[in-house]
Amino acid sequence: MARVFYDHVWKRFDEVEALKDFHLEIEDKEFLVLVGPSGCGKSTALRLLAGLDSITEGDIYIGDRRVNNVPAKDRDIAMVFQSYALYPHMTIYGNIAFGLKLRKVPKEEIDRRVKQAAEILGVEALLKRKPGQLSGGQRQRIALGRAIVREPQVFLLDEPLSNLDAKLRVNTRAEISKLHKRLGTTFVYVTHDQTEAMTMADRIAVMSAGVIQQVGTPQHLYDEPVNVFVAGFIGSPAMNFFSAKIKSSDGELELDGGTFVLKVPKERAPALQPLVGREMLFGIRPENIHDNEFVPTGIHAASIEVEIDVTELMGNEVFLHTMAGDQKLLARVDPRTRAKPGDKFEVVADLERMHVFDPETREAVTTARERDS
Repeated sequence: MARVFYDHVWKRFDEVEALKDFHLEIEDKEFLVLVGPSGCGKSTALRLLAGLDSITEGDIYIGDRRVNNVPAKDRDIAMVFQSYALYPHMTIYGNIAFGLKLRKVPKEEIDRRVKQAAEILGVEALLKRKPGQLSGGQRQRIALGRAIVREPQVFLLDEPLSNLDAKLRVNTRAEISKLHKRLGTTFVYVTHDQTEAMTMADRIAVMSAGVIQQVGTPQHLYDEPVNVFVAGFIGSPAMNFFSAKIKSSDGELELDGGTFVLKVPKERAPALQPLVGREMLFGIRPENIHDNEFVPTGIHAASIEVEIDVTELMGNEVFLHTMAGDQKLLARVDPRTRAKPGDKFEVVADLERMHVFDPETREAVTTARERDS
């Protein structure tokens, strides 16, 4: 097993900088997820670690070994791609064993490893079949099995669930998490799906335009995003943002959004006092906006008059797409709501859970977590 260390790595393709001063340490046995939109550089980072692309500047270490010039086959890693890349003419046993046969591993050892991997993944009954006889989820497990038998120091997974349907993605996500715990190996996982990142990772590195924006545990990124990009990317549905001026009235602070005015909770006032008179960008998650009839106890309730555009029934909750003047707000409310499109409606925001960002730098000024500090 091994730690992975990117030491100020740059990758340029002609004039395009795919990675910019990428600096990241992944601990031994950690499950680290690189997440971000298409084109952010996450797959490039994985390919550099795998040895499939060359580094422009910087160093990459696996364990204590600098691997910049080490061929991919000698890096002691195993990679699982979005494409299953199984040989259709071979049995499942043959597909899983193929890499070991190329390395001239003794036959008895190959048999032991293949059967052990099949047991781990629950595919013992499929070993005599061929890939065309398997479902997408089964094929993905075989691709994982082919990586497991390598017994590598590091597993690299590049969007392995993208070709699966929604139900299979949930099931396979859980299987990969269990596999990581069972193997006790370092996993580096790339995805654009923040739900995968939140549910699987020990830590997440959020990327944008080749730059790491923030690294932390899923809960830390959710509670304390350092900028607007991370705040909007982590969480589903995405955080609401609205502009408002901070004003002082009768010793209390207010957020003046133009068509609505919200009183700031006393616990949040000290952090915002230096910003009085400034137009700031506020963020609040949809789950912190409630139907006025079904407000949880113990929150700082600030009412906002909105007009309902669209309602989406999700079964256990309803998404309300609303307009507060010219500001869009999405709320996740109790399924008993009576809100209908076209209604003038009152929602309640929990301002203790709000985030505040500088509209120019887009950096966080205060976060929801600070109320507990």
